[in-house]
Amino acid sequence: MKKETRKKLENMAEKYAKHGVNITDCINLYNMSLPLYKNDEEVTVLQLRLAMAEQFGEHDYFTSEDVAVVTGESVEKVNQHIEENKEELMNNGSIVEVSSPIPGLFDK
Repeated sequence: MKKETRKKLENMAEKYAKHGVNITDCINLYNMSLPLYKNDEEVTVLQLRLAMAEQFGEHDYFTSEDVAVVTGESVEKVNQHIEENKEELMNNGSIVEVSSPIPGLFDK
């Protein structure tokens, strides 16, 4: 397990500690789920985040990069889908926020 993956699992355990989840639980779930996602650590962690948010009625936020990892599409294609469906996503209660690694790009 990569250090980055371990840190993400620790963050999940911290977020869901109020529901009785600890780091051992997160690691066990991760280890059981890893083969389901072709041993892809990043996809497995993203799927666990989604599952835990649903299980405990919590919100989690996923970036275009996260969605691209899970769907196999490019970030540009994911952003295009979001832009094309922005109104529908917002009407369904989804939060759509556009950001850029280029500082000030979206400033008005």
